[in-house]
Amino acid sequence: MSQIHLLKSPDLPLRAIPPLTALLAFERAASQLSFRRAARDLALSPSAISHQIRGLELQFGVKLFVRGARSVRLTADGERYLAKVSAALATLQEAGREMLRRRRGNGDEFWISALPFFTSTVLIPALADFKRRHPATTLRIEATHQYADFNSSQVDVAVRYGREHSTGLKFEPLVEVRGLPVCAPELIKRRLRAPEDLSREVLIHLTTQPRAWPAWLKEAGIPQLTPRGHLWLDSVPAMLEAAEQGLGVTLAMAPLIKARPGFGKTLLAPFDFEPATVRRFIWCPAPSRRATAALAHCGDG
Repeated sequence: MSQIHLLKSPDLPLRAIPPLTALLAFERAASQLSFRRAARDLALSPSAISHQIRGLELQFGVKLFVRGARSVRLTADGERYLAKVSAALATLQEAGREMLRRRRGNGDEFWISALPFFTSTVLIPALADFKRRHPATTLRIEATHQYADFNSSQVDVAVRYGREHSTGLKFEPLVEVRGLPVCAPELIKRRLRAPEDLSREVLIHLTTQPRAWPAWLKEAGIPQLTPRGHLWLDSVPAMLEAAEQGLGVTLAMAPLIKARPGFGKTLLAPFDFEPATVRRFIWCPAPSRRATAALAHCGDG
């Protein structure tokens, strides 16, 4: 007689493993006892770090941090969990390094880590010319908001926005940008003509740059302006799309925004005011001979 054996499901399936983003947020915040420093390290906002950690606390039904007015400290559960998470992340990192070491030495590849907006606006339009000048080079582009880890990746060059906090690395200015309010044409038709008119509109913010609009309003001489509302989005493409849909006014990066298809038609700049403050895209080569050689090769011609 044939027999059928039913296999028991494990009591604790993979749902007990939180998302990697939450684990990274917890490890950075717990190691430094600072949500702000964790946010800086992971290129996120402090509120995003707090949200990830609250998700862990809800998942496990325990408090991982004791939150004070200006500081945080780990609970006993948090200390135990940090020890386990740190060991697990170290194991994953070493596994990744081992995989990457197997691929080291391929001089025909050039790896770039860049912000998604910079990738779509600057790098992709330049690919055709790059391939024409360097047909034998395979280009690999990592579009990410995360900081590049030169020790555990094959990245040759990282392109980031604003100020870098890493030490021991060389940073060079690449592109200067200024905040430029943009919106759909119908908002301008509703008499959006001067910065003061923003009080009748919704301001669209980027979550990783919470001070962008306040800084722009201060330079425009209207720091106390109260808009009709706020909309927060976590990516530049989503922010620009929302503005094109007439959901509000957002801050684009001039002159890069001028390369966006539809700028001047579906997306307009309503004001002539140009702030004096500039921010920069900066690039940083990996501190290795391989990166130096790759940059020298790609810079030829």
